[in-house]
Amino acid sequence: MLIKRRDLLLSGGAIVGGAALGLFVARDQAKAHEYDVGQLKVEHPWLRAPAEGQTKAQFFAFIHNNGDTADKLIAVKSANFGKAEIYSDATHPATGGLVLPPKKKTVLAPDGAHVVLSDFKKHLEVGWGLEMTLVFEKAGEVTIDASIDAPDAMHAHDAEAMERWEKAQGKDTSGPAAPQGHEHHHHMDHDMKHMDHDMKHMDHMNHDMKDMPQAK
Repeated sequence: MLIKRRDLLLSGGAIVGGAALGLFVARDQAKAHEYDVGQLKVEHPWLRAPAEGQTKAQFFAFIHNNGDTADKLIAVKSANFGKAEIYSDATHPATGGLVLPPKKKTVLAPDGAHVVLSDFKKHLEVGWGLEMTLVFEKAGEVTIDASIDAPDAMHAHDAEAMERWEKAQGKDTSGPAAPQGHEHHHHMDHDMKHMDHDMKHMDHMNHDMKDMPQAK
C-alpha cells in the first residue's frame, strides 16, 4: 500500500508519560529506514517516481551482507505493481538474481544496480512511501517501506530534486497556503512544532512535581 510518510512518522512514535497525556515522540528516522532479515540489512530504501509520460520507477537501497556466504536478491513484489526487473548495473539484467557478496555492502543506485518497477496499480505520489517485499535466496523475505522521491533524485530524500519537482508541478510549499497534494509537508512541520511545545510543557510538569512536598 501507499504510505503517507507523515502518518508513518507519527505512528512509529513512543508514548511519553502515559496514555492520559496523549503525547508522542517521533521514532529515530535512521532506525525507521533499516530492515534486518537473516544476515542482511536493507538500509535507506527509496525509489524514483516515474517522470511525466513514463510508467516505470526505479528502486534503490543499500544492502549489507554481514554473513559469511553470498546471498541473492531474487525478487521484489507488492500489490501496488505487477512487475519488477532486477539489474546488475545500469543496463544489464541480473539473470538469476543480484549477487550479494559476503561481508560487503551492495549499492543499488542511479547508474548502477537497481530494480525497475512497472505496471503500477496506483499513482505514485512524491513524498509518500511505498510498501514492498524483497525476496532473498537464503535470507528469505522482508517487507520494507521505500520513500518515493522525485524522478531525477540522485539519492534518498534529495532536497534539490524535490524542489525542482515542486517547481515543475507549479507548487510552492514555502508559504502558508501550500496547494493540495503537499499539505503533508506543511502539516509535518506544524505537528513537530506542537510536539516540541508539548515536550517543553512536560519538562515544566516534571520540574513542578519535583518541587512538590513529599508525603511523609
